[in-house]
Amino acid sequence: MDQSKWIQKIEELSLNALPAMQTQIYDGWVIRFADGYTKRANSITPIYPSNENVKKKISNCEQLYFARNDKAVYKVTPQANPINLDRVL
Repeated sequence: MDQSKWIQKIEELSLNALPAMQTQIYDGWVIRFADGYTKRANSITPIYPSNENVKKKISNCEQLYFARNDKAVYKVTPQANPINLDRVL
């Protein structure tokens, strides 16, 4: 198994190890809400391939958190999709 598949698998396991109160999949990003409990359970994990315009997607995600009086937290790893997400953010 190549490194990117290992990272994806570890991320999937960590998402399941600390479940959130609500989880949504949005064009390859796992969006989790836990009423601000922890950043891991209350964050956006971009680990699957994506097709939507990344700037539009970031705006939509931030609106979801803003509506809950929270701020968007992104878990950016070498597996993040798109690859340049950290620069875009």
